[in-house]
Amino acid sequence: MVGYLQESRVFGRRITDHKEVPTMGKQRKHLQGRRGEVFAKLISGVSRDQIVCVAIDVHKYYHKVLIINASLEILVPSFQVDIFQSGYEYLCAVIDEVVARTDAQVLFIGMEPTSHYFENLARHLRRRYPHVRLVNSYAVRENRNQKMLRRQKDDEIDLCSIADLLLRNECCPFQPLREDYLRLQYWVRYRKAKVKMRTALMNQVIGHLDRIFPGLVRLNDRVQDGHPQLFPKFWQTQTAQRLIRLCPNPRQLAAMQPEVLLELYHDHGYRLGRKMAQRIIHFAQQVLLPSEDEVEARLPLLQTDLQLLDSLNAIICSAEEQIATYLAKTKGCILLHVKGIGILRAASYIAGIGNPEHYERAAQTFRRSGLVSGRHDSGIHQRGGQGQRVTKVGDRHLRSALHQLTIGLCQWQPYFDQYKNRLQARGKHPGVAVVATARKVNGVLFALMRDQSHFEPRNAKGQPIAPRQSIREKSKAAADIGPSKAALS
Repeated sequence: MVGYLQESRVFGRRITDHKEVPTMGKQRKHLQGRRGEVFAKLISGVSRDQIVCVAIDVHKYYHKVLIINASLEILVPSFQVDIFQSGYEYLCAVIDEVVARTDAQVLFIGMEPTSHYFENLARHLRRRYPHVRLVNSYAVRENRNQKMLRRQKDDEIDLCSIADLLLRNECCPFQPLREDYLRLQYWVRYRKAKVKMRTALMNQVIGHLDRIFPGLVRLNDRVQDGHPQLFPKFWQTQTAQRLIRLCPNPRQLAAMQPEVLLELYHDHGYRLGRKMAQRIIHFAQQVLLPSEDEVEARLPLLQTDLQLLDSLNAIICSAEEQIATYLAKTKGCILLHVKGIGILRAASYIAGIGNPEHYERAAQTFRRSGLVSGRHDSGIHQRGGQGQRVTKVGDRHLRSALHQLTIGLCQWQPYFDQYKNRLQARGKHPGVAVVATARKVNGVLFALMRDQSHFEPRNAKGQPIAPRQSIREKSKAAADIGPSKAALS
């Protein structure tokens, strides 16, 4: 069996490197940067007939495979394998036979990261073959357009596009998450899904209450009809939450004495003052009462949804405990020492980038977020991305996490807030200033994780910049945070 060349250090887990626009800097030795240097070193001195490419079009129930060499000769016509152990063993047997027959020195395996269906196959293949690559689905589509196949798509065409991009190194190495980073990512995504479910369920509860108890829930401050809001912050008020569980029927409340309502709360171990009880009853007496049939029909639905809501809250709390546990075992736990970064924000950021050791530079993690500015330069029109939107070609979870981190740090850390304000003072659009600040935040956080050091910002005079003790101190922060750096515009 031919021994395959071992790959050098992987530069990032990015799936979007195919969009990288190389700038011909002094240190650049390859058009594709460091990624291209690794690829060139890998195939240097190897005959094209000894470079084998395996293109896999991943499906839910089966996979299509095509094997070619670097001369674009088809070594094995496209064939189909199932998703079971037998299919995997057959695929490996075909690959090994081709390697032995061609005396291959380098073997590349490429596939699209189709939903989650590729992960199991990619993990198994990487244990056996070192060079498993991911080809971005958008790049496959654009490759078809380059070949004037804009309105044509089938498995054969996709296999050819994947193989072409694989040979051109328009892909990235598959670097799976392991152990604590994998578990952290799963719990973060799980909690996020359950929070969406909770939001939808809370809206359904409001729908029930609008029919049972009209006017009880008014969540905005634009209501100006002369009637005060009973609970301006309905979901954050314990009294409101207990009321809709104990006695959501306004007909009963309107006929109830304050002492009865107080006793109802106290029997369940809840606190309630007499004045508040009188306000609740007075409010119920002002309601345009719905029909008894409507109330009786809706009450069981409301109680069922409230039980489900309590279960979701318990699940989310449990998920947050798991997130805190696994975050403490990663390098991202150092971020918790920065005021303005909580457990959930730090965990979302780590879940987005994965293991920081998979990257060489902070720019690689930032490009993964898709917040890099687009460019449209030609000839004498060189604007460097000015006026262009961000590409958003990247991980949307990381993009959202980085945005939330930036907002939080600008509230608590004058170092970042004044940087953003200085950009706006120069005439930058507020959105552009936030993106540029996010780039600075990403660089600082990456350095903290890499060096496992604490955040100790200083101004131009070398004096430390302390975080705010309260968000209300925002207007009192010093304006001098040191010399500015090149910002993304």
